[in-house]
Amino acid sequence: MSKITIKNRLFKSIIALSFAILITTSFFLSIVLYNSDISNINRIFKEKNIAIKYFIDGYFIKIQNSVEFLSHIDKVRNIQKLGRDEREDVLKLYKSFQKADSDINYIYSGYKDGSLLINDYIPPVDYNSTNRPWYKAALKSKPNVTQGIPYREIKSKKWLISISKVLLDDKGAVNGVVSIDSSIDDIMSILKVQNCKYKSSYSLVATLKGKVIIAQKRSLLHKNITDILGFEGKLDKKSGKFDFNLDGNVKYVYYSQLQSLGWVVLTIVDRDEIVKPIIFQILAIISVMSLIIFIFGWMLSNSLSEQFATPLIELRKRVHMIVSDNSNEDLSNIYSKDEIGAMALDIEQLTRSELYNKNIELKNANEKLKLLSTTDPLTNLFNRRKMNIEIEKEFKRSNRYGTKFSFIMFDIDWFKKINDTYGHQAGDVVLKELSSLTKEIVRSTDIVSRWGGEEFLILCTETDLDTAYNLAQRLREATENYKFSVGKKVTISIGVHEFDGKESADEMLKNVDDKLYKAKNNGRNCVVM
Repeated sequence: MSKITIKNRLFKSIIALSFAILITTSFFLSIVLYNSDISNINRIFKEKNIAIKYFIDGYFIKIQNSVEFLSHIDKVRNIQKLGRDEREDVLKLYKSFQKADSDINYIYSGYKDGSLLINDYIPPVDYNSTNRPWYKAALKSKPNVTQGIPYREIKSKKWLISISKVLLDDKGAVNGVVSIDSSIDDIMSILKVQNCKYKSSYSLVATLKGKVIIAQKRSLLHKNITDILGFEGKLDKKSGKFDFNLDGNVKYVYYSQLQSLGWVVLTIVDRDEIVKPIIFQILAIISVMSLIIFIFGWMLSNSLSEQFATPLIELRKRVHMIVSDNSNEDLSNIYSKDEIGAMALDIEQLTRSELYNKNIELKNANEKLKLLSTTDPLTNLFNRRKMNIEIEKEFKRSNRYGTKFSFIMFDIDWFKKINDTYGHQAGDVVLKELSSLTKEIVRSTDIVSRWGGEEFLILCTETDLDTAYNLAQRLREATENYKFSVGKKVTISIGVHEFDGKESADEMLKNVDDKLYKAKNNGRNCVVM
């Protein structure tokens, strides 16, 4: 007959209780984990879908606005009645739009006589713009901007998506169509980055009527969503999710509408790819818990057989080794004199120490974040956001006290050639060196910012036009004579403008920008005020 001891009974009782707790806990934990993971995945897919939605919205709203703007320009509408110089003006306008927005692949206008006005493109023989899909779509959408027409370009065979609008003459009759094309490949390359880690996931963009206009697989373009997904549901809400069965494989879909464009963005993934990892994770957790509970029960039964005070004393020694410091503050009278009181004292000291360290880390992080929010990381000058704040302050000060101030806007001549010839790293070096040189030339009261790309803006407080002009000339001459490390002479074109007491900030910025472009047109390396 085996000897029954308290230790054996304690061991059996603790193990039995532990596994009873394990079974109960595993059941509820499985439900909680599964629902939690599914909820997190739904949230992730929703966030990814919304991120893609905002990207598509921002990407194409500016295209739509550009088309809308161009359709109201008289020269664009009535080009057939105008001469060669006016045509060149329109082509220059198109080129400036393309230069300002890298997402524009082509910008052009076709007219009812079949002619085409476009930069850097020679249409095929017998080309007739009125037969092209973008032209026909614009006629159907008259007078609105089209929702987007995917088509294959005749010569390059590239897939493009066209946003277009009819051009109406002064009597309201259709005279032609203006259109802007974007590359579907470029859009999908960005969408692939936006998609999450699941291999089976992909995104589509379709019109609200279900016609696919943007997709990674070109075979899906122009098809209807109901044919692709094999379901008869409606996407009539602003956003939503649903499951559907396609060839025995359950798919999960989250969609959101782009009402401003009349589109809907769908993000799709195989449900098995979502559920299987969750099940494996739950099984792994239960297995680990089983092992841990068995070991814990065995250790607990032995531990309870020993003196209760020993673990507490050892724990106190361990905690004391971790939290001991050089603090002179006496906290010994706050707690009881036994081991539990001593352990509480040590835990408080640890908390104080960790809290102090966390506060220091948080303070440093906030200082770095504040610097990043106002400073251009490449040149260490103020960024555009910070400059706008300073401009608003100066406008208020000028309106209140009647003080004068001026803007100096300049950019680097032929900067693209520097990047193309020496590489973008060399271009970055030129920007840094020019920023340092500018800070040396300007006065301590002047505020310098990187306005965008190779363009800089200086806010000259309490400065009239002549003083600002002289400062701009010194800066231009210093730049022209400076030996940049790229080994190439660098010059700048400058526009100068003084606040007349009536302009808004936007009007003043436009005026100084116009003077900058006039300096460009005057041959560069000059100052226009």
